[in-house]
Amino acid sequence: MGARREWEYNWGMDDQNTYLLNGLLTRGFALGRIVRFREMARGRQAATYEVMTAQQNEYVVYLYPPTHEVGRLEAMATALGRFVENRFTVASMVRAKGGEFVAEGPQGTRMMVSEVVNGSAVPAEQMREHDVSQVGLRLAWMHRLLAEQLLRVKEDENGGLVEQLEGALERRLADAPVPVLPSFPAAHVSRLRELLLLPSMEGWVHGEITAAALLHDADRQLRTVTDWALLHWGNPLEDVVDAFLSLCSNGKGGVDEGQARALLESYDSLRTVRRTPWTPAVGRWLAQRMIDASYGRRPLPKGFGKWLASPEELATGIASHGPG
Repeated sequence: MGARREWEYNWGMDDQNTYLLNGLLTRGFALGRIVRFREMARGRQAATYEVMTAQQNEYVVYLYPPTHEVGRLEAMATALGRFVENRFTVASMVRAKGGEFVAEGPQGTRMMVSEVVNGSAVPAEQMREHDVSQVGLRLAWMHRLLAEQLLRVKEDENGGLVEQLEGALERRLADAPVPVLPSFPAAHVSRLRELLLLPSMEGWVHGEITAAALLHDADRQLRTVTDWALLHWGNPLEDVVDAFLSLCSNGKGGVDEGQARALLESYDSLRTVRRTPWTPAVGRWLAQRMIDASYGRRPLPKGFGKWLASPEELATGIASHGPG
């Protein structure tokens, strides 16, 4: 994730950059006179800043790296608007003056603005079974609303998943000037291609369910889901794979049995996963991770090579903690 870190390092809220961002926001968004900027630690996909206006209105400004395409960000903002209409608590995006959601930010970034939703992230190592159970319920409800409210698509704007994976591998071989994939054994990549041919559930996927994307209130109730810029069409259970790996670790490289059961059983209570084949979902999770890493949207997770080498093992591990 070298390029992303360099971009973050070069941007800071000194007086000059504050003045620049203030001017861009004023020209792009009708927020009123801005009186305060404050850098925030929210999510992992964008640099974020809290803004307060003279009218005491608060917003969050997101500066996404240029690797996040405008079309994807606009689709994400539209989805969040639908969620708000259906009482699913998210931070809805504010339209720019021209009617779109994305405006040009500093250093080639994509600038977006949302309303403020109070809450803070609970570190993964502090998650309890109750916390993880809330995540399972929220994911199931979220996937149901996405299926009901957003139009179905058969292909991504950049082609199908197989074509996108091939493009990711070609960018690695071409030494593209963005964070590229490491070299994986040919047999592992070949097996992944085979998994992508299996029949699979289809629907909208959040794309990065980690502790940083989940905001809780003071009573540890899950308030909202953030970090929506990787919303894509795929297998919704990719989000459950994400949650399983990021929230159900016992801290020793293994799985916390109680938290894993809490995640799967709570999800199943609203959207059944009984007798669901998990191998296609794992395959699509692996492929999407490789695609996003090749574009520099996010780094590969720790231990990715292990799961690429044995996707069936990960699928069996998830299934073993679900309802019978």
